[in-house]
Amino acid sequence: MKAAVWKGIDQLDIDDLPIPEPKDPYDVQVKVVACGVCATDVHILEGKFPMFKPPRVIGHEFTGVVSAIGKGVTKFTVGDRVAVETGLACDRCYFCRDGREHQCLHRYAHPGGFAEYALFPDRNVHKLPDGLSFEFAALAEPVACVLHAIDLAKVRSGDVALVLAGGTIGCIMTQLLLHSGASKVLISEPLPHRREICKAVGGIPVDPKSRDLAAFVKDHTDGLGPEIVFDCLGHPALLEQGIELVQKGGTVFVMGVADPEAVAKVRPFQLFDKEIQIKAAFLRPYAFHRSVRWLPHLTLQPLLGVEYPLAQTKEAIHALREGKGLKIMVKP
Repeated sequence: MKAAVWKGIDQLDIDDLPIPEPKDPYDVQVKVVACGVCATDVHILEGKFPMFKPPRVIGHEFTGVVSAIGKGVTKFTVGDRVAVETGLACDRCYFCRDGREHQCLHRYAHPGGFAEYALFPDRNVHKLPDGLSFEFAALAEPVACVLHAIDLAKVRSGDVALVLAGGTIGCIMTQLLLHSGASKVLISEPLPHRREICKAVGGIPVDPKSRDLAAFVKDHTDGLGPEIVFDCLGHPALLEQGIELVQKGGTVFVMGVADPEAVAKVRPFQLFDKEIQIKAAFLRPYAFHRSVRWLPHLTLQPLLGVEYPLAQTKEAIHALREGKGLKIMVKP
């Protein structure tokens, strides 16, 4: 089979690899149909995601069709349309036994979805609702990440939230915050087409380059600031901005993946004086099944539209980095 193999900084080759066949009784082989490109893929290609080491078949937002199953698999049959939850834990370390498999001490690399075929345990595979395209359903992974963040954030009914960056995560975050009881979601986003999408899904967007963001936020919160701020980009400046803008007693939530070497300037007294909580979410434990249920109720089609063949996976990742699409799909 053909697969995109990351081999180092800006090195990604299309190699011929053996098709992974079921060996364990609970293995499920999936013929990949669509795999979304994520900002994490940009970090990996740039060598700025220290958890991953080359060589590795990357791609963690993918859907496809079950093409073979192990002898013990009963939940799936060949031909089922599925989404795959990547990431495998050891089930034995302290964090796994504490119910935090996503923080497994021995979490190991597994070939991803920028390939013609993938093989995962059946517990990582989820059937898709009828009527959803493979491309649309590939967004199950980022939706699950947002659900995990909202779980940790403990959004209350009536809260006002501020979303910093209205990309894919920001757009999904806006919708799920409103469904979770937020009275309004303000979005700071400089790009016009992203603001239009965020507005269409119920958010209140603003261009921070043409309007004073602090004044805009105060206008919408009776001068108090939002109860919660989500940094959906992972830039140090947004964390700093969130601390300035959040309401006293509020929460600043880091959702985006930052450069590992990036440093934010934080004044501890300000955290103390405002009694601010800073939280973050890593991956999407115990949220993928709920994400698949949510998909039919979300407006995600405007995020789609840009597609690349598997042979141009590197170009697809570059295109996302250059802002040439919101959710770019690679199609094997």
